[in-house]
Amino acid sequence: MITGEIKNRIDQIWDTFWTGGITNSITILEQLTNDDLRELERILWVELGSKEDYVLYTVGMLCGNNVAVFIRSLIGVDRKQAMQHFGKFISGAKLNADQEEFLMTIISYVCENGDITTDTLINDEPFSEYDWQGVFGQQTTGLGKFVKYIHNVVAA
Repeated sequence: MITGEIKNRIDQIWDTFWTGGITNSITILEQLTNDDLRELERILWVELGSKEDYVLYTVGMLCGNNVAVFIRSLIGVDRKQAMQHFGKFISGAKLNADQEEFLMTIISYVCENGDITTDTLINDEPFSEYDWQGVFGQQTTGLGKFVKYIHNVVAA
């Protein structure tokens, strides 16, 4: 659980984004405009700290320099919206129960952490514990495309 100063800073960020009207785009996995991204950077790097503070805080985090992913990692994304993206991507695909469960794990991960990459899928828990090649067999290319699709929506 996030407490203390970090929680207060996150609340400040959220309040500022809410006032600026950016929150909806962040939580529903909508691609942000360049203006939205500049506003996020201004808020994080001017109002609430500096770019140097941000860089130090995010060392080793999945978000890197992407402020949209950073904010999504703090506040999460709307599960319903993530499921809609999921549905668009796999419409018409024939998946077995294990494949669906694995994809749902990806969606849960994104909702909680704000993003996912193929490196995450290979190296990080809970995915490193899965035999995803056994689950997807020759369809691993489709799995990679799904993860890239989700990442591109989140990171934009």
